[in-house]
Amino acid sequence: MKKKLLLSSLLLFIAAFSLVLLLLKEKNLFSEKETVDFTPSTVDTFQSLDNKKWEVREQFKLGRGYLLAQQVQPGSGTIKIELNNQTAAGGEIRTKEFFQYGQFEASIKTAHSPGSITGFFLYAPPDLYHEVDIEIFNERKSKVLFTIYENGKVAKQQEYPLPFDPTQEFHDYRMDVLPEETRFLIDGELIQSWKGNFSSQPMQLMINSWYPSWLEIEGPAPSATVIDKVSYRKY
Repeated sequence: MKKKLLLSSLLLFIAAFSLVLLLLKEKNLFSEKETVDFTPSTVDTFQSLDNKKWEVREQFKLGRGYLLAQQVQPGSGTIKIELNNQTAAGGEIRTKEFFQYGQFEASIKTAHSPGSITGFFLYAPPDLYHEVDIEIFNERKSKVLFTIYENGKVAKQQEYPLPFDPTQEFHDYRMDVLPEETRFLIDGELIQSWKGNFSSQPMQLMINSWYPSWLEIEGPAPSATVIDKVSYRKY
């Protein structure tokens, strides 16, 4: 009799445990990172600007002004992108390598210059066809805009108010671009994800600070955007 009771209890426990596992899976509470097969990470801490990996945009019209090479200042362990509110000039760096799927993360402290943004994104021309964006507004009470462009239009977009001042400290911004899902994380916390395959062409990884035409410049730029570290790995 005791054996039958023990067997019944064991079966009930197994059934209950299986149900819990099923519920967890349905609610997506398991870490998906464990199932993603990435290549080893490439990490750049910018002790110098590696010209084999990175290029600086020389001169390119964007928004209210130009992206200029002179606005990008490599340092010992950081890259600074300076903004000029008088000329609306900004700057940009981008990888020479192209990516279709992968995991991309940057440690960034943004400039304090209301009316400008810092972008960490994947892009291939033409405009609005192949792009995955994290855009941070360069101001103390800030927000971030996550956007996916596909086939000439916005496919997905979400605005998120930041619970911190991005101009004061470094924070980690991450994109996971996968065949069946695109995820956006800040400081390791998943903020937004969209199911679906949005990537149809290899893209360059880019970081810039600039003045969009859809924002009004509200004053000088006393501090620069500073990039402390970038890591990326292909899927």
